[in-house]
Amino acid sequence: MRRSSWVLTGSALVLVAASAVTRFTVYPAMHQVPDDTKTTFRFEGTATLLNPAALEKGDFGQAFMAGLPVNLDRTIEVRDTDGRTAVISDSAALAGRDGTKLNTTESVWAVDRRDLTERPAPKGSGAAKHEGLVVSWPLEPERRDYRFWDTGTQKVVPATYERTETVEGREAYVYAVEASGPLADPTTAESLPPALPRQAVAGLVAALPADQQPSPETLAALPETVPLTYTSTTERRAWIDADTGLSLNGDLHQTVVAQAAGEGGPVTLFPVTDVEVQGAKASVEKQADDATTTARLLWLLSTGGPIGLLVLALLLGLLAVRSARRGRTDSTGQSREGAPAGAPAQQG
Repeated sequence: MRRSSWVLTGSALVLVAASAVTRFTVYPAMHQVPDDTKTTFRFEGTATLLNPAALEKGDFGQAFMAGLPVNLDRTIEVRDTDGRTAVISDSAALAGRDGTKLNTTESVWAVDRRDLTERPAPKGSGAAKHEGLVVSWPLEPERRDYRFWDTGTQKVVPATYERTETVEGREAYVYAVEASGPLADPTTAESLPPALPRQAVAGLVAALPADQQPSPETLAALPETVPLTYTSTTERRAWIDADTGLSLNGDLHQTVVAQAAGEGGPVTLFPVTDVEVQGAKASVEKQADDATTTARLLWLLSTGGPIGLLVLALLLGLLAVRSARRGRTDSTGQSREGAPAGAPAQQG
């Protein structure tokens, strides 16, 4: 075999190996939550909140900041990774459109880097216990229902697949999540008063629209010091990119209301928070662009690159075969040309 044939054959084998490495090593390593992930998605909408300054002054007429235009920035950041586990900081900052900070929360979760479900929390990570999805959807989402962790009630609820839509040119699966129950989020619960004087409760109730107020008889039946309980209700919808699992858009309506025990059951008194937001256009466009870039990279690593390397390996293999055949032909021709005229090429 000619030297060129050996070179071509060796190169073809290297390309076959490179194709396998790309598909079965590089692609899986890339097709997971990166260890340097940090993304912020902005929501826009309105909020009704208690006004701490007015409450401190006893000005119940201004007790609520109602219909306040707000931005909600949710930031997902990977703090650490350990094999298939990612420790993720999940923070939300609520602010007025003028930049005034209204509320901030932060949770830490340990999730699988591919399907985003719960993983055992690494020692010292501070990750809270949860079940199911909590920060986003799997990198390869399906048109089916998932289990989702509601932070307000600290329980698992269904994330129901509703339909498929197009968002900024990307195919998206739409999921809906609804949860309601006693407030169990320790961070929020610890910031709320366990009881209030009946006079303060009456003042807060009086600041509400008439159709949201409990009856005077209900208020009169309350004790002088009113023990309070709180209910959390969350309605959210997510538009998830069908190819990459990236969140393209979302909306959220979350309320926490104060209640008191009544003769006929719990009595709703007043809202503590009522936030209703939708994805900001700029964030939706950015997410769609990121999804397009990510999908192209994943296709290149999983399909385009490996197939391209195999095709090139095949071409080199064919060239190696052709070169080997040419070498044999040249060798045979030289033997015949070296024999005397009229004599056989080889003599016994």
